[in-house]
Amino acid sequence: MNSSVAIAHYTQIKQDTSSTTEIGHEVVASALQKLQSDLMLMLTATNPRLRAKAFEGALLTIYFLQKGLDFENGGDLAKNLFRLYEFCRQQVLKAGTSLAQKGHDIEKCHLYISDILIAWTKIKK
Repeated sequence: MNSSVAIAHYTQIKQDTSSTTEIGHEVVASALQKLQSDLMLMLTATNPRLRAKAFEGALLTIYFLQKGLDFENGGDLAKNLFRLYEFCRQQVLKAGTSLAQKGHDIEKCHLYISDILIAWTKIKK
């Protein structure tokens, strides 16, 4: 078997068995689920260690989601998602730097992320 036939065969198998788009879709879905979970922990956790871990996880996940936006092809949707993630990042920072459970909008962020996750899971891969 010459190399060009082998490469063509390998490429076809790769296309048949996995999709970069599908993998990317699942990664974003997982990130949204993680963020949703971390935001809920920030709202409900009484253990400072658990709350700190949720704070860190939420910030990292928001950064990942912002970094993954495609502003060239995403148009207004990408810009608006960035703004929403930025709002949530600011609220996470506000909640994480104070010991109080009040004075931030983490609950709103949780609601927004939950809505995005529902919409994201309805998108065909």
